[in-house]
Amino acid sequence: MHASKGLPKKPIDSAVIGWKGVEGDVQSSRAHHGRPWQALCIWSTDAIETLRAQGHPIAPGYAGENITVAGIPAGAFRPGAQFRVGSVRGFLSSYAWPCSQNKDWFAGGDFMAMCHENGDLSRVYAMVTATGTVSVGDTFELFTDR
Repeated sequence: MHASKGLPKKPIDSAVIGWKGVEGDVQSSRAHHGRPWQALCIWSTDAIETLRAQGHPIAPGYAGENITVAGIPAGAFRPGAQFRVGSVRGFLSSYAWPCSQNKDWFAGGDFMAMCHENGDLSRVYAMVTATGTVSVGDTFELFTDR
């Protein structure tokens, strides 16, 4: 889990998740981030590992995600799926459009490599439907019909 202003986000052991996302998390551009359907940004370690194998120097938290999930294939993270982690519930609302602020963690500045239009490597935004607490090591359950 990650929370802080700017990139990369610093890892934390646990977080209180409210309707607006991780308590203490700040988005510098409220025009593009932080709306209710963007309360959380979630990314799969599967996607990060694929990007690293392609030569991109990316790591968990670098792209601004709040929760990094291991053990679930990147392709499973699609808008419409519901999730549960810790005592928090929500649904994946949309793909997170890549931002040029991420160019430093991509070879040749190719931050669009994590765009959903280029495959299953996108981060996803989530809306929170039940607030609560999340800790490192909590099981992330993804409920999808795919």
